[in-house]
Amino acid sequence: MAKIFIYGAGSIGCYVGGRLLAAGSDVTFIGRARVADQLRDRGITLSRHDDSRWHAPPERIDVSTDAASAAAADLVLVTVKSAATPTAAAELANVLRPGTVVVSFQNGVGNADVLRAALPQQTVLEGMVPFNVAERGPGAFHQGSGG
Repeated sequence: MAKIFIYGAGSIGCYVGGRLLAAGSDVTFIGRARVADQLRDRGITLSRHDDSRWHAPPERIDVSTDAASAAAADLVLVTVKSAATPTAAAELANVLRPGTVVVSFQNGVGNADVLRAALPQQTVLEGMVPFNVAERGPGAFHQGSGG
């Protein structure tokens, strides 16, 4: 099974990573201490505009605040804000194995180019999240539109 890392455990990162976790994928979240602590304490809860819900308890959540943990990644989904892309790229360049697939799931233009420039030994792709996500509380993320 591929080891997936979500670099940027904010609203989009937690929701997309949570959906992958719900589908049975091996997911590790990398994010700030605040979100990492919430996921460790409460797990992750996802909800959708169609009233469906899913919860994973804390013991199912693998979370880190250290980009070095991504050294084991087969796939990295980058979900940080555009302004943080150069920092994300520099941190990942120091740890990713050659050939690791990196997907930019970020708003804005040019983020994948920044990642490609810093990660010449990785495959960098552009993705899109066609719906909005809101944080409803600690560890709780809601998809508010279809997409």
